[in-house]
This record gives sequence, structure tokens and C-alpha cells, in this order.
Amino acid sequence: MTKEKPGMQRDRLLTMVQGAIIASIYLVATFLTSAISFGMIQFRISEALAALALLFPGAPLGLFVGCLLANLLNPASLGIVDILGGSIATGVAAGLTYRQGRSYRKKLRCYYQSRDRADRPRMISRLLPLALPVIINALIVGIYLPFLIQGTEATPAVVAMSVLSIFISQALAVYALGLPLLLALERSPVALDAVKYEE
Repeated sequence: MTKEKPGMQRDRLLTMVQGAIIASIYLVATFLTSAISFGMIQFRISEALAALALLFPGAPLGLFVGCLLANLLNPASLGIVDILGGSIATGVAAGLTYRQGRSYRKKLRCYYQSRDRADRPRMISRLLPLALPVIINALIVGIYLPFLIQGTEATPAVVAMSVLSIFISQALAVYALGLPLLLALERSPVALDAVKYEE
């Protein structure tokens, strides 16, 4: 039996707590803005939390669970394809964002240790991984949505408009709302805790 590193149990618990907090905020934010969070043309403000997947290991699971619950509890549910499809797209995008953010987190850890501004992560190390939730959600959700909404004829033009609409709304949520949130959290002790084991 392998011996756990000191603090590993605490870190697992912290990751679960991060996920639970993110899932809760996602669910509440989606329902507080439900008038614009569902439908063919939507702006899901809660998708701003996708930016947190760059920093926190608990974010991918939290985003998946939050999206799953929001879609499941939607009174105008579009069925199992949307409930699972949107949630999986969000979860996979968040997982890939976390994975692609490794160099960003390493650089952030170096900055915390040196406090030298030259060690701060470059903006590009944030911007590129954050494109993943925008692109993945636009392609997956944008393609299936026209087929699920009653009274919509899913022509190639309608599907293309749906993909473009989701792309724009995701980009606004992630870059206009999520990125400033991420930058603010970088200055907090929770960020230091999140990156301390990055090698």
C-alpha cells in the first residue's frame, strides 16, 4: 500500500469543496438568470465559471454537476440529449482547460514564490486555454439545439446560426465575465493553495 503525501487527504477534500461551491454557484446563477439561460439564443452567465477550470482542480467536476442540475431542473427541459449533452460538453471542456492550464499554474506558483513581476503568467497563457469551453460548447450545444427546440426547422443555416450564437454568448461569459474573475482570484490566498503542488 502506497503512503499518501502529507496533506493529500486535505487537498482531496479541498478539491471536493471547490467542486461543490462551483456547482452551487453555477446552479443558482443559472436560475437567477433563467430568462436568458435557456433556449435557442441564450446567454448563460454561469458559464463565466468555466474560467475557474484554469486554476482549480475541483472546477471540472463542479461545472459538470452544476450544468447537469441546471439542465435537469429546467422547467422547460429539452430532454435527455440536452441534459447530458450540455453537461458533458461543459465538463469535458473544463477538464481540458485545466489540463491545458498546467504551464499557467506553474508560472503562477513561481510568481508567488519570487514576487517578481517578470514571473507573472502572460495573458496568452490564460486566453488560449479559455477558448476551449467557448469552442466545445458552441460546436456541441450549438449543433444539437435546433433539433430539440419545437417549431424550429434544423436547416444548415439555422444550425450555423445556433453555433455562432452559442459561440458569441460563451465568449462573452468566459472572457468578459470569467477572465476578470480569474484575475481577481489570482491575488487571493485560494489561488496560492490551488497551485502550490504544480511542478
